[in-house]
Formats: sequence, structure tokens, C-alpha cells
Amino acid sequence: MTTVNDAAALDDDKPAARGFDGATLQIGNEANAVPDVTFSGTSDNTGNGASNSNSSEQGNEPLSRNRPGSRVGRTSVLSTGSRTSLRPGVIQDVSARSYYCYKSSHFERAVEECKSIVKEDLDGAFKSAWLLTEIDHWDFEREKVILLCDNSMIVAKYNFINESLYEFKRIFLHIINSIGIGDFSYPNSSLMPERRHGGIQVRWDQGTELSFGQRWNPWCTDIPWITLSHHPLIYNRKENETATYNVDEFFESLVAATSKVFSAKRPNNTLRVIEGPITIESYASPASLVFNQSGIGYFRDRNGVSF
Repeated sequence: MTTVNDAAALDDDKPAARGFDGATLQIGNEANAVPDVTFSGTSDNTGNGASNSNSSEQGNEPLSRNRPGSRVGRTSVLSTGSRTSLRPGVIQDVSARSYYCYKSSHFERAVEECKSIVKEDLDGAFKSAWLLTEIDHWDFEREKVILLCDNSMIVAKYNFINESLYEFKRIFLHIINSIGIGDFSYPNSSLMPERRHGGIQVRWDQGTELSFGQRWNPWCTDIPWITLSHHPLIYNRKENETATYNVDEFFESLVAATSKVFSAKRPNNTLRVIEGPITIESYASPASLVFNQSGIGYFRDRNGVSF
């Protein structure tokens, strides 16, 4: 049974001001203007503001992205190095084959089924799909199919073993107030080991704090942000430039799509794109450590046992 969780339509008033360090992308009210990025922190020479990830060129020469053996044909248009840092180590081919999403045509069929929930009058036209990792507010990692449309992004939990859609969440782009990109970190008093990789965080909280019930309920589904990172398959040498598993590619496309929506629906408001550390508020969670290190959040063949 599919569970639907639409993000609540929030007030479109200007988001409350919050202090931050990093880069800020100011999206103005000119529909055709190219957004500028003003850095107030350490700059990244791989990022030059919002760009369309479907573009075929970078600079004067198109980049060659021929990678024999890749399971997914869509390739990255970004530089070889990922904009967000990667966890050390790689996934070997034998390990990659244990992921059901990596089996022939599984991801393509998943996208086709997930596209059935797209409502053109509500979401607009479907643009593209990614397979990424969601990190929830209790630091648990789970495999998610992400659909980006003209007016929304859809986060779907899809079972690649029995090929069925379990649940999905619809997030309208016009309610987003900030998009962060950077390395993950834990609070200073946390006992959790360093993650040593990065990702993005999309927030539509409008500056409000979580309630007690939201913060301490690990199954809460109305958290007003989502944290995403690369799918583990990006560490496979055949897939490290594949757009499908790359959260940087999704970040670029999301910023571009949201800027268009803001120009049409919120011309007097500003979308903040923050480049800097993303804090995961986990202090001591043995359960998430075991869950994540065992890869339980991914649909895999585990020596004849599939879950």
C-alpha cells in the first residue's frame, strides 16, 4: 500500500532571517536573470552558481563521459571531482551487483512506476530522476528515488526486490526557503564518528524549530527538511561520473528549477543557497551506526537473503 505525504503548503511570507556561513545565492525577481553567487566563506572552484545539469557543455569543450560497463546511460556534465566530498574507499563490481537497483533495467522500471504519481496539473512536467541516499533526523540512511518536476520534487521509497512503490512525499518548490550544500558534521559534544563526506539539505521550515514530538519520534514523517547524499554506487569506479547517483547533479538541477518557480510565484522573496557544513544532530546512536554500516536501508542480495 502506497503512503502519500505531501509537504504542507506553508505561508509564502519572506523566510525569517537566520545566521549562516558560506555562499549565498540570491535569486531576484527577473525571470530571465542569471543568478549570481556571492561567497562569504571558502569558495569552491568547481561551482559557479546555479547551472542546468542537463547542459552538454562546460567551458569551450564538451567533456567526454564515455564509461564502458556503466549500467546507467545518463552521465555527469560536472567535473570529474564531486562538488561534495566523497567517503574514502570504493565499492567493487562484485559488491555493486548486490544492489537490486543495479540489476538490468531495475532503476528504469522504478522511475516509470514512480512517474505514475506525477500529476501534471499539480507538479508540472517531469524533468529527471535520481537514486540517492536520504539521511533522516535520527541519522538513518535509506535509499530513495527522487523525481524532479517543474513545480515539485517527489521523494519515493521504492522496493527494488518486489518492484513496488511503498510511499512518497511531495515537496513543492515554492515553499523551499534554503538549500545547503557541504560536508556533514556532528555537534562538538557528539560521540558519533566523523562521516567524512557531504551532501545537501533542502529546508522549508521557515525558521521554526522542531517540536518535542517531532525531534524525539524516529518515525516522524513531517520533518520540514530533507538531507540527501550520494548513493553508494557512485563509489564504484564504473559509476563515479554517473549523474543518477550523484547528489551534486541533483543540487544543480534543483536550484535551477526552484529559481524559475520563485520568479513566477515568489518574485519578492529570496532563495538562499548556503555552502558550508551541514550539521546532523545525532549525539550517540549505536542503532544508526549498525543500521548504516550494515546497509540495511538499501535493497540488496545478502548472500541469498534479500531485504
